[in-house]
Amino acid sequence: MKNYGKELNQQTTSTENKSFVFGIFINFLRPSAYQTSILDIDLDQLKDQGIKLIICDLDNTLVPHFTKFPTKYAKKFVDSALEKDFDFVLLSNNTSRRVGFFAEKLGLTDFISGAKKPFPFSIKKEIKRHNLTPAQTVIIGDMLVTDTLAANFIGAESILVQPLIDGEQTWNKILSWTEKKVFKKLTKENILIKKTDDATKILSEKYELL
Repeated sequence: MKNYGKELNQQTTSTENKSFVFGIFINFLRPSAYQTSILDIDLDQLKDQGIKLIICDLDNTLVPHFTKFPTKYAKKFVDSALEKDFDFVLLSNNTSRRVGFFAEKLGLTDFISGAKKPFPFSIKKEIKRHNLTPAQTVIIGDMLVTDTLAANFIGAESILVQPLIDGEQTWNKILSWTEKKVFKKLTKENILIKKTDDATKILSEKYELL
């Protein structure tokens, strides 16, 4: 005869272990802050917190991944950051040809291409090159499993923003599933509040080319 009590305890222990592991996973993907748009980011507050370096993801954060030229939306954010004397670095897993082109058009001298996010090696190297520390750095991006995770690996601040286009069009299916799962968990914990009511109001500005 089966020992149902023992079997139930084993199932309970297994569930608790999975929950514990998922909890640790969630913490690695927890951003410092969440904003609907990069234009909602309070740059003065970042400066007050001692942030000196902004490392910002390119595709789906500053511009949609299919955009070949910078937009007024992206230019406005970069110009605002430069006017406030932030060091600004463009970050992407994309090619140096694409990232370098956007950096030049946005008036930036520094960029990281082929970054291999979430691995933080190239990011750490760039922070050191600026003679700064991770604590003085914020990484901005649209993905928890690449941008936020990279920031948490090195102890930098992170700001998660809503993707500029439907994620299903660009994310790998596995990453998309993970992203949604974690996002749902963080939202339940009131860590994130996803704003969708006014998200379409600035779409025309986001896609307007320079």
